[in-house]
Amino acid sequence: MINKFLFGDKFLILGLVVASFVVGFIFSNLLSKIYMIIAKKIPLHQEMKQYFYFPAWFLISILLFSAISSIVNFKQPNSDYIIIKIVQILYILFFGIVSIKIISFFEYVLNEKQPKNIADFHKRQLNTQLKIIKNIASAIILVICTALIFLSFSSLKSLGSTILTSAGIIGIIVGFAAQKTLNLLFAGIQIAISQPIKIGDVLIVEGEWGTVEEITLTYVVLRIWDLRRLVIPINYFVDKSFQNWTKTSTQLLGTVFVYADYTIDIEKLRKALNDILNNTPLFDGMASGIQVTDVNDKTIQIRALVSAKNSSDLWDLRCFVREKLIEYIRNEVPQNLPKLRNTVSMEKKI
Repeated sequence: MINKFLFGDKFLILGLVVASFVVGFIFSNLLSKIYMIIAKKIPLHQEMKQYFYFPAWFLISILLFSAISSIVNFKQPNSDYIIIKIVQILYILFFGIVSIKIISFFEYVLNEKQPKNIADFHKRQLNTQLKIIKNIASAIILVICTALIFLSFSSLKSLGSTILTSAGIIGIIVGFAAQKTLNLLFAGIQIAISQPIKIGDVLIVEGEWGTVEEITLTYVVLRIWDLRRLVIPINYFVDKSFQNWTKTSTQLLGTVFVYADYTIDIEKLRKALNDILNNTPLFDGMASGIQVTDVNDKTIQIRALVSAKNSSDLWDLRCFVREKLIEYIRNEVPQNLPKLRNTVSMEKKI
């Protein structure tokens, strides 16, 4: 009884599957080497190997299994049925794998074919759209493959038909059961189309400054300046306001405030600011200036306007300018440091 179980048709079929994939692996490696020799002049031949090696191995293994199983004599009457079902499932899985690989390959090609002189935010915009579209397409392929596998079994055929033909009813039922999930999904699609944020954008969300590191269908990962990660539901960017510092351009203006005495020479301070900016690569040359923006009974408030090519350089530039302006006032015109004036009244005694 034990020998019949161990060496019966089921064990033989399992062995054929494993053997087919092992031989398919060896054969696909051989074909891969031949392909790399004859396809040297084909554009993106290395990338094609990277993306389509696994689907090729999978297909070769299925063909080998089908060929070998067709010439083997099985003892049990239902063995042929099991073989047919295994082949059907393997072909469905192959369809899903190759479809996802094709989508991933086109995503790579579209990213690589972008002109070298295209603006950085346009690259990030396309990258974001492609990733979200790829996630949606992969989810649809997964649903189709699952339904086809169900349809291959008579006992599960009704379930497979329901998945394919009753999507509207299922959508309503799932909608009541998972409203928040669907809201996130629709928000993700809206983000992909309207592009309020892109991968690489610099945002201020809930008082946190960071860079968009990842966008999925349900959440966004914001890399904070101190290397923390802020995970935000994607519908936040549809329902609430936030600051996007790189929506159309990475260039930014920044301000530095210092305080000085009323007697300071503003024109000399403007010249000092120009000298400071000319000695740092952080300044992009777009905008600079000095203005007195406020006064009180003790000091005046001086605002230095500067610009940089991105938010990281702007932060460093503001800190640099602040330090140098303080150093200039302290070393060159220390008499213009903020002062506290006292008036002494001498009363004559009678």
